[in-house]
Amino acid sequence: MRKNIILSTICTMVLLSSVSCTRDFENINADWKNPTTASAGQLFNGMISLMRQTANEQLYLNNEIFYPESELGALISDEWNKSYYGTESIWSNYYCLLSNVRDLEYYFDSECKETGDTAICDIARAEVIVLKAYQTFKLTDIFGDMPYFDAGMVWISPDEDKYVHPAFDSQEDIYKSLLNELVWARDILNQSGAQTPSGNEYLSLSGYDALLYGNQSKWGKLANSLILRHALRCYDKAPDFAGPILADAYYKPIIDDMTGVCLWPKSLGYKTSSGWAFRQQNKLRMGTTVWQNMSSDDDTLGTGIFDYRAYLFFDTNNGDTSQVNMGNWVPFPQERNGETDGGKPYSTVRGDDYSAKGEGCHYSPFNYYMVEDEDYIPEIIMTYADALFMKAEVAARGIVNASIIEIGYNFFEQAIYWSFVFWTQMPSDAPIWNYKYPAYLQLVSGTDIWSACTNMSSKVSFACYTKYGFPATGVEYLPLIYEQRWINLMRQPWEAWALARQTHATPTSTDYKSLKSNRLEYPPCEAANNVEAYNTQIVSMQFGDSRKTKIWWMK
Repeated sequence: MRKNIILSTICTMVLLSSVSCTRDFENINADWKNPTTASAGQLFNGMISLMRQTANEQLYLNNEIFYPESELGALISDEWNKSYYGTESIWSNYYCLLSNVRDLEYYFDSECKETGDTAICDIARAEVIVLKAYQTFKLTDIFGDMPYFDAGMVWISPDEDKYVHPAFDSQEDIYKSLLNELVWARDILNQSGAQTPSGNEYLSLSGYDALLYGNQSKWGKLANSLILRHALRCYDKAPDFAGPILADAYYKPIIDDMTGVCLWPKSLGYKTSSGWAFRQQNKLRMGTTVWQNMSSDDDTLGTGIFDYRAYLFFDTNNGDTSQVNMGNWVPFPQERNGETDGGKPYSTVRGDDYSAKGEGCHYSPFNYYMVEDEDYIPEIIMTYADALFMKAEVAARGIVNASIIEIGYNFFEQAIYWSFVFWTQMPSDAPIWNYKYPAYLQLVSGTDIWSACTNMSSKVSFACYTKYGFPATGVEYLPLIYEQRWINLMRQPWEAWALARQTHATPTSTDYKSLKSNRLEYPPCEAANNVEAYNTQIVSMQFGDSRKTKIWWMK
């Protein structure tokens, strides 16, 4: 058996050296300065750790670009124009993760050859494919074409130039390859039995699985849910390819836990950087677009709020703190007309004095607890609600035959309900959440979470039907689906940004003028270190390496 497979572990260890991981990630932190070997399980655990968002990703990409361009938030001043800090960070993290993938693929091949059992690594290989697919889709949805098929191989073949300076691959090829791999992985993970057809026990990485803790069924559901997400994303460009994949995935299990699939910092022994990103920037506010989809009017006392997630996602302004609601609900204009804002609504002093948002805070910020909690607010991979919204879209677009009842009740209304279940957990689970708005407390106090979420989601469903008229056909459900899926993606702004670019049907109060970027520029490190491949790539792009160039799946 091949024991010493791991030069790429150096990459993982260095990235994690500044992180104090005391539980599930602890095995990959041992002697990071002098790594020599690592097990397949440690590499797998390292992949999960590398899925975490870095501080620069959250500040320079999420807060500066994805929130305002998706219109889930609004900026009070112009960007710092330092997105390269974020792109460098996410790019480097990804290629370290991909190096682990390549080492694991080599290891699996060696195990199969040594044991004479070609299926012995199938379960472990399928789980690695799911992680690889999630992170690769995320990167290519941001940049478009990218080095992939020959990338991450330098540790195995350091003398081959095509691995040292990998060529850029088309997003179309990457998408189709990943979706085909995910179909294989899902079908492997959905099978039962602990033994291969040859009678051997499958290789297991469950002892190092800090995401789904060795639950094979959950891995299969996540794989199928990712198939739905990304086959829908490219359906308009490749209906003949994506259509059959979607029709097949529609009838297979999706993630269905109320907690979704997430990285939970407290359980994994690390702290998130969201609070730092919001404090450092201090520019994000609740915008007019999201407010118009959560309140029936502009009453600053919040009497028009019908979507109670507003109380979890956002705060009132500094306002008159003698008021029972601790200020006023005032959205910042999605398109600035000379307005700006001040105060320090993300300062840590609010942990002791919630009302201390600063006298200059005239517009509603994001909810302090939601962005500041370093322990109990998760980094979301996918929620149950999101998977249900995607099934609703597949049915509404006629990719499968489905009744209006199936689209509306089984998926759309249930998705809203499970969105409320997911978000209503947050204040109850997070110890720092010391203040809750009275209107929200009226619904959640003195009752169980299920009844409270039924009441809240019913109000939202009714508001959607009233706003759009009761849909008579499946396609008429699409605006409702996109609106509610967009709101549910509040803490996944990169996904909301992708949904806006994919559909141009998410809510907008700017007629999509805020959606300025079709993609992001490649990070400077790629231009400097992979010169020939980079230059060849940018010549092939319509507007070069700029945000004007559309990625493959865009209309």
